[in-house]
Order: sequence, then structure tokens, then C-alpha cells
Amino acid sequence: MTTVTTCAVEYVADGLTMIGHLALPAGVDRRPAVLVGPEGVGLSDVERRRADALAELGYVALAFDLHGGRYLGDPEEMLARCMPLLADPGRMRGIGHAALDVLCAEPRTDPERIAAVGYGTGGAIALELGRDGVGLLAECLPVTE
Repeated sequence: MTTVTTCAVEYVADGLTMIGHLALPAGVDRRPAVLVGPEGVGLSDVERRRADALAELGYVALAFDLHGGRYLGDPEEMLARCMPLLADPGRMRGIGHAALDVLCAEPRTDPERIAAVGYGTGGAIALELGRDGVGLLAECLPVTE
């Protein structure tokens, strides 16, 4: 297992102070990077573990936040926040670009090799980045033991 370094990163998006989860692979060289978007309930250990697993494979990974550090476990509260967000591509793009800016500001990130994945609302945000013309490119790295 490769040594992974993780930290919480704060940034502003959609009028909120977001708290993302940054996972860095071992080493000091520039690496391909991946944005990881959460489901509508918000950033959870599922996305944090996914970012950590990507870092173990050699990627810089940022699991981004949707709700200013909150996890919306109440379905009504989650829908009240996410439905207007999903109906507004500009807001989704703003959240995505803010997270992308954080990822690109990380010195280990190779800005020419960035991908985005996501679940639910986070997946919709990843798609909006593509629709907005962001060049999301990455290469698969071989798994090494």
C-alpha cells in the first residue's frame, strides 16, 4: 500500500465555505488529478475513501463539497437544496470551477491531465464542467504493487 497524505481544504463556492478532501499520492512529482463529486446528500466517507484510493493509484484527488461542510441526511432538506441547484447549470458550474481551481492550485497536480467523476449531483456538476468547455483529460496509470 502506497503512503497517501490527506487534508481538508476550505474554499468558497455558491456563497458557502466548502470543505473538500484532498488526497495526495506518495512522491513529489506532478501527477494526473481527479475531481470526485458527491451525491446530493453531500461529501461523505464514501467519496473521501474514493479520493484516497485514487491517490494510492498515483492520482491527486479532490473530493469536493456541495453544502458548506454539511451532510444533508434529511431527504427533504437535501431535495430543497439540490433541486434548485440541478436546475441551474451556472450554479453547478460555479461549484465545479471552484473545486477545479483548488485542485489546479495544488502543486502536485498536472493541469494537463485532469478528470472528473461523480455520483448524483456531483456527477451532474462534473458533466457541467465538460459542457462548459473544461478540458478534462487524464490517462490511466498502471497499478503497481
